[in-house]
Formats: sequence, C-alpha cells, structure tokens
Amino acid sequence: QEETSSRTRGRGHLSQLVRGDERNTTDNERLQNLPKATANPARADNMPQWAQDMMSEIKKTNAEITKYREETKTEIMRCKEEIEKGRKESKAEMEKWLLCEEVRLISETSVSLANKMEARKKEVDDTLNDQSDSITSMETKLKELEKEMLMLRRRSEDLEARSRRNMGVREGAETGKTPSEFIAGLLKEKLGLSVTPTLDRAHRTLGARRDGAGAPPRAFVVRCHYYIEKEEILRKAREMERTPEGRSGRIHIFPDYTQEVNNKRAAFKEARSLLRTYGGVRYRLRYPATLVITPEGGQTKTFETPKDAMEFIKKTLTPG
Repeated sequence: QEETSSRTRGRGHLSQLVRGDERNTTDNERLQNLPKATANPARADNMPQWAQDMMSEIKKTNAEITKYREETKTEIMRCKEEIEKGRKESKAEMEKWLLCEEVRLISETSVSLANKMEARKKEVDDTLNDQSDSITSMETKLKELEKEMLMLRRRSEDLEARSRRNMGVREGAETGKTPSEFIAGLLKEKLGLSVTPTLDRAHRTLGARRDGAGAPPRAFVVRCHYYIEKEEILRKAREMERTPEGRSGRIHIFPDYTQEVNNKRAAFKEARSLLRTYGGVRYRLRYPATLVITPEGGQTKTFETPKDAMEFIKKTLTPG
C-alpha cells in the first residue's frame, strides 16, 4: 500500500510539474511582454498579481519536487535493501536446498551401499555355512577313517602276533631229537601238561652257537598249532613263576609279540613292579596291552594307559 500511495503521489507530482511547465511557458511569454523594469526584485511588489501567484506556484512546485526526490531516493534505498535481503534469503534457501539434496544423495548412496554390503554378507554367510557343513562332514569322515584305521591296525597287529612264533625258552640239551619233539616233551614235563602239545615248528634264535663257559644259551622259539594249547602253556608258565623253580630262572616262557605291542606292554613295567609290593592284589596284562587289577575283596579294574593305572594304585591300594 505504501508503494502504491508513493507511486500515486509521484504521478500527481509529475502531472503538477507538467502543468507547471505549461504555466511557466505562458508566464514566460507574459514576462517577455512586461516592461523590463518589472523584473527587478526590488520592485517585486509592483508585479501583477498573476505573476506573484505564478512565482508562489513555482516555489511550491520546486519544494514538492525536492520532497519527491528525497522520497524516491529513500524508496530506492529501501528497494535495494529488500532486493539484497531477498537475494540473501534466496541464496540461503538455495544453499539449504542444495544441502538437502546432498544429504538425500548421500543417504540414497549409503542405503545402496548398505544393501550391497548386506547382500554380500549374506552371500559370505551362505558360503561359510556351506564350508562349515563341508568341514563338519569331512571331520566326521576323518573320525570314521581314524576309527577304521585303528581297528585295521589292531587287527593287523593281532594277525601278526598270531602268525609269529609265540614263545621262547632258554637253550638246553636237545638229546638228539628234533627241536619240535624236544620242546613239546620239555613243556609237558616242566609245566605238567596233561597232553603233549602239538607244535608247528621250533628252532633256536638266530645267531652263532654259544658253547663257551658261562655263555647264555640261545633261546628256542616255537609256534603252537592250537591256540588253546598256547594259552594253557602261558597260564602254566605264569603259575610256575610263583614257584621256587620258576623264580630260580631255570626256565622262562613269554609271548613273542610285535615290537609295537611289546612297547605298549613294557610301558606298564613300573605299575607291575609296584603291584608286587601290594599283598592280596591280583593283576595280569591282557593282550595286547591292558592291565587288569583285582584288589583283595574288591572289584576288577582295567586300564589302557600306565598313567591311569599308577593313579589308581597310589590312591586306592594299600601296601601289604
């Protein structure tokens, strides 16, 4: 409204200026017709009334023009300020819009990257799950193969042990008989067997004959034909070790195991030596390498490792 009123006033002033210019033209023509003496200020009072009115109107018009000029100048300054303010506001709005657009683009890019990473993560998880399943399956198969290999190993050791010549005695006089006949008769005589055992073969251990005085004789190695007779011979030999004749070292009978089985059985040597100091405790080493302990009036225990056997002996048994 202020701008409208200012513009209206401006148009009014301009119309007045135009009319003033027309009047000035007419008045100038009249002044030219006046006597020159009337133009002297000192004689202004002698001017006609219409001239005085015209002068007053000119002064009034000049004042209005000056006022309009100041108002216009003020209006122009105000417009400049409003334009500058609008420019700043537009710039701020533009910067705000650009910032929002940048944030939006960053957000969309972040969402896209997050989706790609999630998809990649899922792909990696699926791959890891597949690999984990494969590893689990391989571990299961490996354990089965280890069990199978252990079983085959035990069977191999057992077959090797059964196929080997399986007992030995120290060298003695053969009395002109074959080694098999001599050992069969000796075993029946010394162990008190009810029948003469059937032997597939018998021979002395490999090596040079030792006939020197005090030289230990070579041992005999024999193979029994029947498993039952072999077990009977070993049982009788264990019983004989408890007799004075057996402890004197005149005859010794022991199984001929594979090297691996012998190592496993030898690992129980300390436990067996300790068990000899405990009275009333029965023990034996079961094939291939299992220590069986039966305390007096107690329950029979079996041990696969020397460590477990030693812990049981020290914690449970009392020396007799």
